Amino acid sequence: MSPDISASSSSSSASPVESAIALLSAARRIVVFSGAGLSKASGIPTYRDSDGLWMNQNALQYSHAEDLQRDPAGFTRFWSRRLSAVENAQPNPGHTALALLQRLRPATRLITQNVDGLLTLAGGLDVLELHGSLRRWRCDHCGNRQGPWPFHRCMRCASRARPDVVMFGEMLNHGVLLDAQAAAQESDVFMVVGSTAIVYPAAELPQMAVAHGSKLITLNMEPLPHLDDAAEVVLRGPSEVLLPQLLAGLGGSPP
Repeated sequence: MSPDISASSSSSSASPVESAIALLSAARRIVVFSGAGLSKASGIPTYRDSDGLWMNQNALQYSHAEDLQRDPAGFTRFWSRRLSAVENAQPNPGHTALALLQRLRPATRLITQNVDGLLTLAGGLDVLELHGSLRRWRCDHCGNRQGPWPFHRCMRCASRARPDVVMFGEMLNHGVLLDAQAAAQESDVFMVVGSTAIVYPAAELPQMAVAHGSKLITLNMEPLPHLDDAAEVVLRGPSEVLLPQLLAGLGGSPP
């Protein structure tokens, strides 16, 4: 079944996909801001799916940094299972299309809220991981960030390690956020893919881009009322289907 892409576009005579391709073709600096919907086809549930992270009480129980001190064994067990799920996942055609877009248009910046590392695994370059990555661990006790992490412990001080992700109550990496904000402000086209874009401060990025004159494209399974109204093009459908179509329209080889 083909995706429902009967959404709005800036041109009444062109399909939304064609309109998006035209915007991307004319852009010098493209920014793609992705969320959990990009990785759903890789077998990683979105946060709000019935089996998603926020529907799991154990996830909420171990999503604060202080939970490592409260229940070290439970914390390590929970995040180790999440790491195993991520390590077993593979990039889907949406990830691959974005990595190829970056090679086709080298000024493209990839910003993601995902912690699965799949954009980098697909070949994405200098991906701005706003919430960190489960594929990296660190020791907050001594500051060590170099593995290996036998039994999820630090080789330097033997303290328990933790995933290098942003948890509740923690700030985003300041340098990564500044780079993402600069990319948004300098973009000609800003495309939101598979994200509800409601979690701040990341949610400010599309607003910042539009405020600086960037053209907004939204690509999501569900409506985004707070963004769709400001978008030049609204694409409704799975990113693993639509992103390869956009890449093909730009002259790239679909994955």
